[in-house]
Amino acid sequence: MKIRSNDYFIIKTILLICLTIFLFFASFLIGRFEMSIKTVWDIILAQFINIPQYWDATLNTVILQVRFPRIVLAILVGGALSVSGASYQTLFKNPMVSPDILGVSAGAGFGAALAMINNASWWEVQVLAFIFGIIAVSAAYFISHMFGDHSITVLILAGVVVSSLFQALISIVKTLADTENQLPSITFWLMGSLGKCTNEDILVMLPALIFSLAMIFVFRHQINALAAGEDEAITMGVNVPLVKLVVVISSTLMTVSAVSICGIVGWVGMVVPHIARMITGANFSKLAATSFIVGGAFLLIIDNVIRGVEGAELPLGVMTALVGTPVFVILLSRVKKGWS
Repeated sequence: MKIRSNDYFIIKTILLICLTIFLFFASFLIGRFEMSIKTVWDIILAQFINIPQYWDATLNTVILQVRFPRIVLAILVGGALSVSGASYQTLFKNPMVSPDILGVSAGAGFGAALAMINNASWWEVQVLAFIFGIIAVSAAYFISHMFGDHSITVLILAGVVVSSLFQALISIVKTLADTENQLPSITFWLMGSLGKCTNEDILVMLPALIFSLAMIFVFRHQINALAAGEDEAITMGVNVPLVKLVVVISSTLMTVSAVSICGIVGWVGMVVPHIARMITGANFSKLAATSFIVGGAFLLIIDNVIRGVEGAELPLGVMTALVGTPVFVILLSRVKKGWS
């Protein structure tokens, strides 16, 4: 019996989900506090059914308040950045595009730095990062519509301009910051970290992520048609300006919700879609689903390496760059042969 391509996709997806589930539970075993997988499983199950407590109460806090939110957010952030990158690469028909192409990361970085220089609380840092990330993308979109007549090229250039502006503003804030406390905090935030994540952060990120993924799912066929070119999409009856707006809004929400929680994490949204494309092909419906799963597993593995290193916690953004750079160099051979 011949196996259809859709069946191959289902099999690959199931295997990737199983890998992610395995990584999810294995990740609880990594850290300074050693424990068995049975203890981890019982602590989690104890939240739903009655299990006599035989473990130290400290392990409850470690598992439920420290490791659980960090593991879940690694999957959500990695998945969000990867789907965002895949969406932008499909929209712009460019393999070099990343989720921060329209300045969202620079805007969020400025918002966070502005909050830190005013000694704001952690949740205020996240709120300002979210707000200025939205402002940056809105500014890029507004500039492109003023001068570019809906041109993709002008939209990218507007994003470069806005990103440069906010990078300059970040430099000004860092110059004004207190070198003892504020400047190190700003610098560390800009390098990315999941170390301060809480269960509340999961609840904050989920609405934006679910809404964005739902929008991407609803318009998946139109986005796929747009990948063939705007003229071809129009002949198919696709509302091109609307689809562009949906991609920009959804990708921006996913990216800014991720960045506001864990800081700037580069390379994930650029590299993972290429890996996902090698697994499932260029069909956007399959690409988006695969990118989310692979992106979550990818960032979780990197964060596990960070947690496994004793002595000091390495910045997440630095580690993704160290891993993503050689991977992307290997993937460049596909670009030389043609990208689709």
